[in-house]
Amino acid sequence: MGFETGIEDTRVEEICQAAGVTKGTFYFHFAHKEDILLEMGVETATLLNDTADRCVRSDRSLDDSLRMMLNALARNIKSTPPAAVSRALAEFRRPHRAPVSYQGPAFAEAFEKVFAKAQEKGEVTENIEPGEMSQILEALVVDSIMEWSHGRLGRLNQALYRRAAIVTAGLHPDVTLPS
Repeated sequence: MGFETGIEDTRVEEICQAAGVTKGTFYFHFAHKEDILLEMGVETATLLNDTADRCVRSDRSLDDSLRMMLNALARNIKSTPPAAVSRALAEFRRPHRAPVSYQGPAFAEAFEKVFAKAQEKGEVTENIEPGEMSQILEALVVDSIMEWSHGRLGRLNQALYRRAAIVTAGLHPDVTLPS
């Protein structure tokens, strides 16, 4: 059993044995074994959204908020075997699965909260919608996580900070952006 060989090759019985639960308990919580992977993503996105909410409530700066959020994200991601992270991301990207069954928070939603707050405070330009800012950062973050899960990034935190800094550098109010 293992995510390295694919969830397709892992039987529900093996999952139940490893988790110390019965098949009935498993099926009470999950309709399909692939749903475990989706649940990992839901928990991670919820953690990121909760951290964003705390940052907004405490009126943190954009840089401080992103640092807190990315630290929480990296800690969560690194606590999971890289192969499982890779499989979970692949499951979210499966067209017939994620859009239909996933109804939880998204990474972009969390980033949008802190970008909107930063825009209110004048930390970022008013010429770009917070939703667009957040989608750009989400794409870079997910790409970083995928690279890490495949062993192409040694330090996930460092890559996340660097890519967030590149995005935010282009968002300052005094930067002129093309139309």
